[in-house]
Amino acid sequence: MGRIILAVIVAMIAALSVLTIVEMLKTLTTGQTVDVVRLVGYFLAALAGGFIVRNMSRRESPGMAMPILIGSILTVGAIVNFTVLLPGQPVWFVILGLIIFIPVSLLGAKLAGR
Repeated sequence: MGRIILAVIVAMIAALSVLTIVEMLKTLTTGQTVDVVRLVGYFLAALAGGFIVRNMSRRESPGMAMPILIGSILTVGAIVNFTVLLPGQPVWFVILGLIIFIPVSLLGAKLAGR
């Protein structure tokens, strides 16, 4: 149980670190490319989170529950981000931002399973 909790914490730290780095890099862009760069950051964060949680919790939780948990936590964070911190985002960005986390974290888990 302790290893699963540690895996989730480490995966979230890695995902949030990727998001922070991309947020810093997006200051180099302007216009609609800012949203595209942010979506790439969401993709990379979910991929890293799913990959790390799968590698760390492989023996204790062999299924896909942990990557789905990481994707769900990131989705809840995106909902808070869109409603409280950054209202007024384009609709296409909000829709893609909400559906990207769980499938990409599962993709990261599948990449870790090979």
